[in-house]
Amino acid sequence: MEFKFSDPATDFSNGLTVIDDYHQALLIRGERLLALAEDIKTQPMSEALANRCIDTHCFYFHASRLHHLDEEEGLFPLLKDHSELFKGMMDLLVNDHEEIEYDWQLLAQMLGNPEQIKDCDKFQAIVVAFEEKQRSHLFREDEDFLPKVKEVLSAESLAKAGAAMAELRKLP
Repeated sequence: MEFKFSDPATDFSNGLTVIDDYHQALLIRGERLLALAEDIKTQPMSEALANRCIDTHCFYFHASRLHHLDEEEGLFPLLKDHSELFKGMMDLLVNDHEEIEYDWQLLAQMLGNPEQIKDCDKFQAIVVAFEEKQRSHLFREDEDFLPKVKEVLSAESLAKAGAAMAELRKLP
């Protein structure tokens, strides 16, 4: 079986479109991750479960890093001079990224090596903690941060953010 990352974003003409594509993909994958943890808890490790683990690892390994870079290097620089409110919100989001990354490192070790998942309860607890932080972060962005971004950034700035995000991927 081949494991390959498929970027959730296909349109880089607007940075907010990229962010939204990632949010949708991360929410869907989060549900699948929770289901995977439940399946691992209720049945013995099999090749099919191991493949799901590795596929999940592949997705999050790339998607989490790219999503955080999209925000921190593609979008946040355009907002740094707007207001103290934006600075505070961006600091909070960067702190979220660090916490999510910490939980991801714990999870990545197991997903990347499914045969090492011996304590299913511990694995499930790590999955739940990771997914709760991820989902809370995404909702905070969608409900509090991005609506304010839409109010202050022009179409030209959003196109610039999209171009920076494409550059992170070395796209033409």
